[in-house]
Amino acid sequence: MQRVIVLGASNVTLGFPLIVEGLRQAFDDPVQLFAAHGHGRSYGLRSRVLVRRLPAIRECGLWDAIAQQPPTQGRPLALLTDVGNDLLFGVNPDVLLSWVEQCLVRLREMNASTTIVTLPLERILRLSAARYHATRMVFFPGPGRDWPTMRQMTIDVDAGLRELAERFQSQLVSPRGEWYGFDPIHVLRRLRPVAWSEYLSAWPEVEKVNVTARSTRQSLPWWRLAPAERDLWGSTRFSRQPAWTHESGSSVWLF
Repeated sequence: MQRVIVLGASNVTLGFPLIVEGLRQAFDDPVQLFAAHGHGRSYGLRSRVLVRRLPAIRECGLWDAIAQQPPTQGRPLALLTDVGNDLLFGVNPDVLLSWVEQCLVRLREMNASTTIVTLPLERILRLSAARYHATRMVFFPGPGRDWPTMRQMTIDVDAGLRELAERFQSQLVSPRGEWYGFDPIHVLRRLRPVAWSEYLSAWPEVEKVNVTARSTRQSLPWWRLAPAERDLWGSTRFSRQPAWTHESGSSVWLF
């Protein structure tokens, strides 16, 4: 059994079918995937997008669920990405980095081999103020920080992630600027297989992971899986986990 932990936000959600299928093809053993993700997901706040709210990654049920599972023979593999939404929620870099560090401490206690994906700094630093405000209003409407302040904060968070990677002996992967188009937050759909192949191949314990494109029809069953806890229209809903199991022993747990 190979245990994999993926933490992130909208890029994980958009690429989730690629992640699941890529991991299943990469390992001979069954894969037990624990994931906490979602559009607008926060590492430290209970986040809301339209009528849906999700618990903070650092406080969600993923951690207790893993603790209740028997240990696996090999090291768990963990990937942290989409570290940036919280800046747009008004969180300062030092607070955001402290939340990421809390997750890394827990992963270290599991003896996990961890990969951290930095911010797409190459793409972000090419933004104009007008493009920044247009993007922010589309994905995070409401009052926000000015572009010079946000620009410096992204630089600070990126530097902080690199320091955390060194301190926790984690692999570090940087998104490439050419993976993004007008939208500087989400990897272009046609390049998601390239990005996730690179991210999932960063663990030293893993050979090259070849992620292939999936059609919308193939992806829908993975996107329809429900997390353990979410608020919809002001009502908290719970879903039993794992959200998906296979006769091979593979499973997907969502939080």
